[in-house]
Amino acid sequence: MAQIRNMLRALLYDQRTSSSAVLAHLDRALAAITDLPVTTACLARMEPARRGAWRLCWSSAGHPPPLLLTPDHRARYLHADPDLPLGVDIAQPRNDHTHPVPPGATVIFFTDGLIEHPAHPIDTGLERLAMLAARGAALPLQDLVQGLADRHPSDGHDDMAILALRAPDETAGA
Repeated sequence: MAQIRNMLRALLYDQRTSSSAVLAHLDRALAAITDLPVTTACLARMEPARRGAWRLCWSSAGHPPPLLLTPDHRARYLHADPDLPLGVDIAQPRNDHTHPVPPGATVIFFTDGLIEHPAHPIDTGLERLAMLAARGAALPLQDLVQGLADRHPSDGHDDMAILALRAPDETAGA
């Protein structure tokens, strides 16, 4: 993963383009110069939209969907058909997805190690994660992420990573 992460950083620095184009370029580079196994990835950015609103733009290479926590503590997955994982078929197209993010909302990205459990379907892990996140939605980001890591629904045998982004809310202080 460190090698892939470093290649991705170089491509992001060099390529000022969509997430799907960067993932497609990464997939071609991996196929040409490495023998790394199949891996999943999600590349996203949150950008200003209009009047304090935000927009999430992402592309997924077989990765779990982002989880959106709204300011009213509702959790929902931003389901979009994920493209194939990296290392499967470089000829397949990669797609971009967008979704509005209200001010003060949180978007959570995570690896499947946080939700997979051999005794339960993947949907059970997703549901449990969404419930945990909704309960902690008002917490500071660090506490929210720590709570998800401490109470994750997986069996704990796979690597786990969590990234949470909170959209600024300029009206919160007014």
